[in-house]
Amino acid sequence: MRKIKITKDLRDFVKAFNVDLFTNTRTKGFKSPQDKLNDLLLKIKPRKHKEFRLYVEKIINKYDDILNADPTKMEILISEFDSIVHSSQLGRKIASKKYSFHENVVEAMRYEDLRDKEFPEYLINSDLRTCVYCNAQSAITIEPVYYNKEKRKKRKKILSKLQLDHFYPKSKYPFLATSFFNLYPTCANCNLAKGKEDAKFELYTLGNDLDPFHFWIDDESIIDYWISLDIKSLKIHLDSLDGDIELLQNHNELFQIQKIYDAQKDIGEELVWKFKANPSTYRSLLSKSFNKIFPDSSVIDRMIIGNYSKPEETFKRTMAKYTQDIARQLKLVK
Repeated sequence: MRKIKITKDLRDFVKAFNVDLFTNTRTKGFKSPQDKLNDLLLKIKPRKHKEFRLYVEKIINKYDDILNADPTKMEILISEFDSIVHSSQLGRKIASKKYSFHENVVEAMRYEDLRDKEFPEYLINSDLRTCVYCNAQSAITIEPVYYNKEKRKKRKKILSKLQLDHFYPKSKYPFLATSFFNLYPTCANCNLAKGKEDAKFELYTLGNDLDPFHFWIDDESIIDYWISLDIKSLKIHLDSLDGDIELLQNHNELFQIQKIYDAQKDIGEELVWKFKANPSTYRSLLSKSFNKIFPDSSVIDRMIIGNYSKPEETFKRTMAKYTQDIARQLKLVK
């Protein structure tokens, strides 16, 4: 629900991440994506499906650029690849009678290995731990593994699994299946809800438009709440900060954000309690008592609101965006 700015440091990190891709998770007989793409190339008949061969050859030739492509570069690449084979034609069975062409490409690029082995390690060491669409749930889910996958019999074990959504769907743009800036950590609910629909929210940006959304609580509803002490009286809304109603509607329709947070209204209620309890006195006491232990004032903010208080820490914990916006409105934090 908050964007991430693509800085020089982030670009440098992504390049280093991609240089080391698969180096620490290789098993015996491992084939690199380039090798697997070359194998795929050999399965495509040169005369009958010349354009599909050109498509795969372009992936091989542009492989590093594809992995590191930022949002602007991805748009350029999409135009270039569509001019070779349009995305609407990628469902055809070209190199296999069982799998479509786009599935062959995604498999060759080792997307599942990246999702299951490479990206989780990155997330563990980053501040990106929650769903980027709702910020209400973790991006890590659990999934049963069966001995017989098709019949789902004899469950072998349970794995923690990372959910990744592609801003540009891999069914339409398989060459972007492992592009870092095309991979959005999500919860299972949002990933399932989005499906193949187009989301207008873009996680990565080159600009400073980092907060397209804003939660706010209706002041009159706070008065009604103190009269009735009925949590239903509190009215907490999600709005577009810059007036982009189309973005807001798309986000709500796809991910049902307003309904998700209406079910979490007790968090807003607790912030209203803290506002009523005059937190400035509590803050002063904490500052005096713990100044030497916690010289960073944001730690005291976290103790007061029960979550991370800095916008750049939004993805560290669930419900952080909601908590921060309302806490700022109530002047619990700056």
